[in-house]
Amino acid sequence: MIYSEEILNEALNIGRKYLHEGAVADYIPELAKVDPNKIAITTIEDGNTISVGDSKNKFSIQSIVKVILYAIAMENYKVSELKKYVGVRPSAKPFNSVIELELSEKKIPVNPFINAGAIIIVAILYNVYREKTFEVILKKASEFLGEDVDYSREIAQSEKESSFTNRTLIYLMLAKGILPSDTKVEEVLDTYFKACSILVNTENLAHMSYVISNSGIDTNGNKVITAKEAKVLRSLMATCGTYDYSGDFAIRVGVPAKSGVGGGIVTASKSKRGLAVYSPRLDSHGNSYSGVRMLEYLSENLDLSIY
Repeated sequence: MIYSEEILNEALNIGRKYLHEGAVADYIPELAKVDPNKIAITTIEDGNTISVGDSKNKFSIQSIVKVILYAIAMENYKVSELKKYVGVRPSAKPFNSVIELELSEKKIPVNPFINAGAIIIVAILYNVYREKTFEVILKKASEFLGEDVDYSREIAQSEKESSFTNRTLIYLMLAKGILPSDTKVEEVLDTYFKACSILVNTENLAHMSYVISNSGIDTNGNKVITAKEAKVLRSLMATCGTYDYSGDFAIRVGVPAKSGVGGGIVTASKSKRGLAVYSPRLDSHGNSYSGVRMLEYLSENLDLSIY
């Protein structure tokens, strides 16, 4: 084993030094209410789970769910088909950028991990599953996360009430003809907000990390996704997972990862190990400030970088 409680506590102490840095995602009013001092790390290796800090503390999954959304999309379409609607290129702009969508060379969202890309993936899923779309998302999320999960009605409603930018994005995609004119805008957005509001802890995210790192197989030997789908997800996480910070993150930490403005970061590798961190104060790119530094410490000391 490479992970031990001792080194996780060392990383946690590093993270605690930065708890005052950054800010919670107060543009979603409900997220402004979280305790900014919560912090946790969870690993899964050789069937053993090790957690330090506030690993049972629940928080909203936010953009980490975009990995799960794309996984469901791959169950229904080939990646080559999905690329007609959303690209797989890194983003040079913030995750909710309207300008990037406006200036997109192919007139589609650059990747499925920014807001515009995730919204169009939800719209594609809605065409398949209709009113059962969120039920399908919640079921697949539970498989990834290792237990039955639910979502926060309060956070979903708060996201809906403050969804000005996301509404701009979906209507711009309608105007550009990326989405068909008969798209059920409110149903798609409500599904997206609910998906982002799924409640998780670092133990759930470490299980998700394990699944993606173990060719799609969970800790009980169940197949959640195919090995090929896991490979695609790892690739997208490496290039697009921490938004416009992905290049810096690759140098600083060197492992595929997906962050969310709820404060979680889930990692991935080919090592059949799970690793996730949490701390809700964010840097200017929308990534957990302490979380990045905890992962940097672990990567340096355990030689985790894939590069």
